[in-house]
Amino acid sequence: MMREAGLDLPAEEIVETLMGNVIAQIRESVPFRPGALELLAELKAEGIPSVMVTMSYRPLAEAVIASCPTDSFAGLVSGDEVSAGKPDPEPYLRGAALLDLDPAECVALEDSKPGLASAEAAGTIAIGIPHFVDLEPRPGRILWDTLDGRGVADLRHLRAQQSA
Repeated sequence: MMREAGLDLPAEEIVETLMGNVIAQIRESVPFRPGALELLAELKAEGIPSVMVTMSYRPLAEAVIASCPTDSFAGLVSGDEVSAGKPDPEPYLRGAALLDLDPAECVALEDSKPGLASAEAAGTIAIGIPHFVDLEPRPGRILWDTLDGRGVADLRHLRAQQSA
């Protein structure tokens, strides 16, 4: 298909070129979801560490992190660093390990079906916030319409409910 389109380049070079273009766009403007930056700032102010768990390549994820308030993230697990991506639990298990925490002590915020499945399978307190696709309600599943207006108190409340 690439040759028919006149692209006689190795797949790695195509990926690198496309990723470079996306990173350049991210450096100009990240389309943060409503409430995301405010929640990150509140977590940081409360001394609650965050890890970004994404299936994006590390350079792309690092560009997003660079657009966040300084020191918003204590770590990063990227798709090019795991042997099994989402919906496998490995990414979230690695994220919890970076913080030296049991996954059950962690809250995961997810906007995709495979991401939410990964967080749930890892045993985190998983919150689905639908974006491009609907997330199916299920018994015990936590779904929020938005992060706007949500904060650390909401996350602590969920942790207390899960611990009870």
